[in-house]
Amino acid sequence: MPPLVQNTLRSLTIGACLLIAAADLPAQPSLLVYDFTLELEPAANVERVRSLGFAGLVTRVKHPTDLVKLAGYARYIATLDDFRLIPFVVYDFSSPSSPDIWRQALPILAGADAPLWVIVRQAPSTLAVRQLLQRMARESQTFGVRTVIYPHWNTDIETAAEAAALIEQIGHPNLMNSLHTYHEIRGGNQDDMQAVAAEHARRAVLVGIAGADEDAYVGPPGPSVNWDDAIKPLDEGDYSLLPFLQALQDAGYDGPVILQTFGISDNPGHLRRSLHSYAEYTEALVPADD
Repeated sequence: MPPLVQNTLRSLTIGACLLIAAADLPAQPSLLVYDFTLELEPAANVERVRSLGFAGLVTRVKHPTDLVKLAGYARYIATLDDFRLIPFVVYDFSSPSSPDIWRQALPILAGADAPLWVIVRQAPSTLAVRQLLQRMARESQTFGVRTVIYPHWNTDIETAAEAAALIEQIGHPNLMNSLHTYHEIRGGNQDDMQAVAAEHARRAVLVGIAGADEDAYVGPPGPSVNWDDAIKPLDEGDYSLLPFLQALQDAGYDGPVILQTFGISDNPGHLRRSLHSYAEYTEALVPADD
């Protein structure tokens, strides 16, 4: 057999094997990821998770130096067509820099088409929380940026239900909600996650997920409480996310889903495994009736 024909047949055989192998793998769904434990420069962090198959990156903005990192992320991601940047801002009433940080972030968020996603801590009163969120919703709207509450255990707004109550009281159309399996678990809602998703998904624009244990800790914070029972790679823990994800789909949620990685350092192994597990979850979802 002539060498050219041999090489052609060999290439066709390899290609067919790759197609068969690909058919056995779950489809790659869209999943974003936090940059916790990623310690490279912004561009390198983006390329690391992008090469694995993630569709976006979440980063924290708490200190003035975080604005420099945020700007670096925004500049690099602006050169890409298929990757999102979603920062979250920590507003701490006890920190003198908090009032300036979120305002300085607004132009960067606007350029990145990202929301003002905010955790609120150490407020002197519920009234102060309402006034802050109203001010954020109003000022961010002038930049074309949505304000989104980030419910977080052991802060002033711990669950989606608490955030929803504030949204109703404030009544500003630019104020939205977000859902997080791990914070709902800490808030005692681990057995009601379907109901949480069904009730709050329509006002939510961001969702965070992680693997967890069925018996993950519920209760007040303490020095011995960490997150390793409520934030795991998606292939670890015996708590199934399928009912929660199914309820999200049934409610019509089509926004970003973000993998929480706080405290997990097995990079990139756990990231690959979580992507695969998320693909399996999405394949198991029952399509909505037409």
